[in-house]
Amino acid sequence: MSKNERNFWLDWMMFIVFSITVVSGFLLWLVIPRSDNLAFAGIDRAVWLAFHAGSGLSGLLGVAIHIAWHWYWLKALRGRPLKTLKRPVRANRVVDRIAWIAFIATNIFGMLAWLLSAGLPAEAIKIFDRLHVAASIFWLVFLVAHLVLHQQWVDSAIRRYLPFGLATNIKLNKEHQS
Repeated sequence: MSKNERNFWLDWMMFIVFSITVVSGFLLWLVIPRSDNLAFAGIDRAVWLAFHAGSGLSGLLGVAIHIAWHWYWLKALRGRPLKTLKRPVRANRVVDRIAWIAFIATNIFGMLAWLLSAGLPAEAIKIFDRLHVAASIFWLVFLVAHLVLHQQWVDSAIRRYLPFGLATNIKLNKEHQS
């Protein structure tokens, strides 16, 4: 398996995992908030929270692997002034740094809210919950920007590595939208 194919399948797995994390997070935040002991789609809030935490931790592992696989590229950029980089590389570097900071903040605040929920009053936990939500939304915006900056790679990888029918459908939908 080539490095590109390996990266594609890791990125595809992270896309699925982060989609689960985002959907469950929005459900927990907007549909079944902490103050309500409700269920959504027949699933209790505690189960949604477990989905959210489990997929978030899986995504964290995926990001760690992603960074390890791109370490030499990251190391090559370290210490180079932004103005010496070509414009696309500079944009990618800035977006990646902001996304990275937001991702770290999202995980720290989420873990604090989760781990401290047993011993702190509900009002104290709400602060970490709100910071987690704010950092998550910020991270999501910059993740989308990261994907836009890598759109050509994403398109070519989809055409190369996804099963023929799915890749053709994605390509036809894009052409239909144009």
